Amino acid sequence: MLRIIGFSLVLFSVVSTSTFPSLSLAAEMPIEDAWKALPKYEYGKDMAALLTIDREVIRAMAAPASRSACAARLAALLEAASTTRAAKQYICLQLRQVGSRAEVPLLTRLLADPRVSQMARYALESIPGEESIAALRDAMNTLHGDSLIGVINSVAARKDVRSVAKLKELAGGKDSKVASAALWTLGNIANPEAISFIQQQVKPLGSPMPQNAAVPLLRCADAMASAGNVEQAQAIYVKLAASGQAVGVRRAALAAILQLQKEHATETVLSWINGADADRRVVASGRLAALSDAELDRLAAKLAELPDESQLGLIEVLALRKGKDALPLALSAARSDKLEMKLAGIRLLGQIGDASTITILTDSLAEGGKVAETAQQALCRLPREAVGKAMLTALAERPKIRGPVLGVLQKLKYYEAIDPLIAIASQEDPSVYEPALDALRGIADPDGDDLSRLVKLLLAVQGKHREEVERTILIVCQKSPDAAADRAKPVLAVLAKVDSTELPKYLPLLGRLGGPQVLRMIDSSLASENPECKASAIRALCNWPNAEVADRLWTIAGGDNQEFRQRALHAYVRVVTLKSDRPEAQTLAMLQKAMKLAKNAEDQQWVLSRASTVRTIDTVAWIAEYLDDPNLGQAACQAIVELAHHRFLRHPNMDRFGPLLEKVSRISKDPRVVERAKKYRLGL
Repeated sequence: MLRIIGFSLVLFSVVSTSTFPSLSLAAEMPIEDAWKALPKYEYGKDMAALLTIDREVIRAMAAPASRSACAARLAALLEAASTTRAAKQYICLQLRQVGSRAEVPLLTRLLADPRVSQMARYALESIPGEESIAALRDAMNTLHGDSLIGVINSVAARKDVRSVAKLKELAGGKDSKVASAALWTLGNIANPEAISFIQQQVKPLGSPMPQNAAVPLLRCADAMASAGNVEQAQAIYVKLAASGQAVGVRRAALAAILQLQKEHATETVLSWINGADADRRVVASGRLAALSDAELDRLAAKLAELPDESQLGLIEVLALRKGKDALPLALSAARSDKLEMKLAGIRLLGQIGDASTITILTDSLAEGGKVAETAQQALCRLPREAVGKAMLTALAERPKIRGPVLGVLQKLKYYEAIDPLIAIASQEDPSVYEPALDALRGIADPDGDDLSRLVKLLLAVQGKHREEVERTILIVCQKSPDAAADRAKPVLAVLAKVDSTELPKYLPLLGRLGGPQVLRMIDSSLASENPECKASAIRALCNWPNAEVADRLWTIAGGDNQEFRQRALHAYVRVVTLKSDRPEAQTLAMLQKAMKLAKNAEDQQWVLSRASTVRTIDTVAWIAEYLDDPNLGQAACQAIVELAHHRFLRHPNMDRFGPLLEKVSRISKDPRVVERAKKYRLGL
């Protein structure tokens, strides 16, 4: 576990500055301030000093002199009694990068300190030279238990031949865990003395041989084979490949046997792949690609006689080797009653198939689940025009497979499907129109032709249905390169041909798109005596994409119409919490004002949920005031956790966050919120 934690810290240190730019900027610190802060570091606290030292260590590695100076400075802090355990562990990790023989004596002394022994060992393991390996070797004479096992593992990493005598002694000792680690390390070293010892140790063992003995013996055989002692290696492989041995060990030994056979391996593969031994079949399948065309043909002639996994492997190799000539085999597999065989066949049809295979793949869409998903992927790899036409036919004639058919059309971006999709999307059943709209979002373009058809659909539907069409048009408009400048422009061009009496139907859509011309239209409609026009203008304002209309929304939120009040308040809270250049303190004040205007728990919960976008400690303190409110406590818990997610805010303020996260973990009714609160409390 400590190894994992250590590696995680290193990984975070290396990637954080590139993966999380905002964190990198927040962590900038003068180097001397970082050196002063480093010995006081505790887990869960601000990592700015560590990130700065990371960069300093990387710079120091450029030259021997700077490397030695950096290592010496780290070592001085490591030796200081006042340096925290967390800081010492971090320093040891850095010495893996810049440490030298000068730091070996200090790190050696720390091997006996349970607080930092693991990290000190990792440093010694990484520092090159005889001094560091000698320190690890000598430590095997003084350490015990887990500390000793750790050092043995480090000796394995260094493959220290001079440690063999001591490892033999430990492998024969009474501590079974230490003995097991020593035997594994001897297998890693695998010199003649270690090999001889391991062979003696495993002689009395039955089958299956314990993994802690089988793996070292397998490594010894590998070393023998590399040294040219093929017969001795073969004998070990045969022993480990015997029936009854652990599956992983046995398959590794079988693969090694094939490797040793070289030119004779083909006959063995042909024999094993049709045999009753499952492990041999798996290993042989992995060697099929090495067979000649003639040998593959010999197997293909007996395909039906082969076990399932052998058939799968053979079909895939034949498809890669022979292309379309293997199409009959792929079709046969795709029609199989066995799921894995069917899936493999369908995948191959996508690789080597042609228009003639579209029918079977279309039929496969009806099976649902993994089969339908695989068939979709295969269809998208076949000739686009032929697949598109077939999907349009299926769309009209086979409503039961409409969902996966729509998925294929969307992936193909098949423009000819737009009119049929518009027809489907005009139906009143949400289970029918929603998938069609989703497909249109992927296929349609923000040009006059596509938008005019979508606007026509918009004017023909109502209620929730119309809102979904609005979202569809918005998504399509966002595809335009000019969308950031004026998303409404292409839609306004289409609407110029629509009768102005339809304004209440399309004004809410324009509100989603925004822009100065749209805002003028909204203001005009707000002043209208026509209740329908006024209501649509308010809905358009509530759909607005930024805080430009915040003042207008606030005025409506304070008005007399209850329906408009709530809608406008929710929209106000939404737009003021969107990303902007406004000071965060001002945004928080706007939310606090909105909370006073909120008349019910639903509105107040909405304010708290959006407050989590204002990432300041003042926001945390304000939200915390609602933790004990029976109607708002759960929303406050969620918001606190969302804010705690951001390390740049949480780490420097852990004294404030800590008690709040403990409280959230006690009172939240959402297990996910509780889990996150506990994790953030630990500094993770």
